[in-house]
Amino acid sequence: MRKRSLSRAALCLLAPGSFGCIGQTGGNAVDLPVAAAGPASAISGLPLSCASDNGLDLTLTQATLHIGAVYLDQSQPVSGGQATSCYLTGTYVAQETSALDVDLLSPELQPFSTKAHGITEPPALVGQVWLTHGDINTVPDLVPVLSVTGTAIRDGNSYPFTAAITIGSNRQISGGAVAGADPICKERIITPIPVNLTVQQTGGLLLRIDPCLLFTNVDFSQLPQGAMRSTYAFNDDPSSTDYTQPSANLYANLRSTALYAFSWATNL
Repeated sequence: MRKRSLSRAALCLLAPGSFGCIGQTGGNAVDLPVAAAGPASAISGLPLSCASDNGLDLTLTQATLHIGAVYLDQSQPVSGGQATSCYLTGTYVAQETSALDVDLLSPELQPFSTKAHGITEPPALVGQVWLTHGDINTVPDLVPVLSVTGTAIRDGNSYPFTAAITIGSNRQISGGAVAGADPICKERIITPIPVNLTVQQTGGLLLRIDPCLLFTNVDFSQLPQGAMRSTYAFNDDPSSTDYTQPSANLYANLRSTALYAFSWATNL
């Protein structure tokens, strides 16, 4: 995976393939644990019921999200300044470059396999979540980043459903492989996620993800039935005639910054 690398000696971040610092900073360099989890209200080992005020009864029995990397940055993006780049400007203050498959139905803190590198100054204002299994800029990626199963009930109608979402050539914007076009990394990097925290000498970084928010404004009545006819299936191909409102909204919600919440956890 093509990732940014934190130089602990210079206390700055290096751009991919470059040898110059993006920004200088003070503070101390630290190695910190990073974990991800589902909502704190979930109960381990049990389905997750999603509260709704629009008559939808939604229960999730499985939900897994693959995270390829996590970054914190001290600079808010400048409006119009991200037209061609996937990377934030300014000083990256924390980076977790190992991957993790997160059980979104569990409130338990699920640690990444290696510690992140960070710096205690300046504070972080923006977070990034990378949804990729490999190089962020390589188009082919046929392994789902999100897998979900559950049942939705509305107006007496039951919709047992499945979803397996990939971000590869199916998400490549037309012309995205040519110079000046939107690259695939823009589909895979969720940013800018609002953050307001400072890396500490103790504790660690926690990312919580609420899978209920994946189904905001999703109309299950428009889902086509799956191959076995016993379930309804979200479509993963935007060019398909079966790629209707629910599939488009699920993907949009996956890429919404509202889905992701960073905090500093003293118990890590």
